Amino acid sequence: MLNLFVIDAKDDGNVPVIVRKATQRDFEATSDWQTDWRSPEAMAMPNKVALCREDTDELLGLMSYVVDGRNLAVEIVYVESAKHSNANLLPKGTSKKYIGIARALFAYAIDMSRAAGFDGIIVFKAKTTELMEYYMEEFGARHAGSYDPFRLILWEDRAAEILSEFEEGGNTHG
Repeated sequence: MLNLFVIDAKDDGNVPVIVRKATQRDFEATSDWQTDWRSPEAMAMPNKVALCREDTDELLGLMSYVVDGRNLAVEIVYVESAKHSNANLLPKGTSKKYIGIARALFAYAIDMSRAAGFDGIIVFKAKTTELMEYYMEEFGARHAGSYDPFRLILWEDRAAEILSEFEEGGNTHG
């Protein structure tokens, strides 16, 4: 069983989170995010889920994904952190409210990949060079091919490492 969490940037403590189906209320809260999830493009994305604090239901991030039986992987179509924790939206010198939003959502996708029989393999596309480098360094992602350097894959070994951080008894950091 997964024990998803993010880290409160102020006190460095774990904050339990859940993933649930995204609602219209969640999409309404994205008007000041990088992507307005009410846009026709965002509304057309499949399988949208929300990452929320377990205790207050505060929206921390959104993700769209596809269980891709043809490629034997879960494909993350799009993932985004809430404005309060998105480095691209924060004024210079301002800290994120929570750390690890993408990591928790990736763990959820890895778990879905395992449940589908794909051994935890996920594929996704980084939005920027900086994010590509971050995913490669922090998550162990690799290029999925030579045609598109932003298309990345997380293989079984690194997927298992990430998932183990959130499995029963593994929810500590430091």
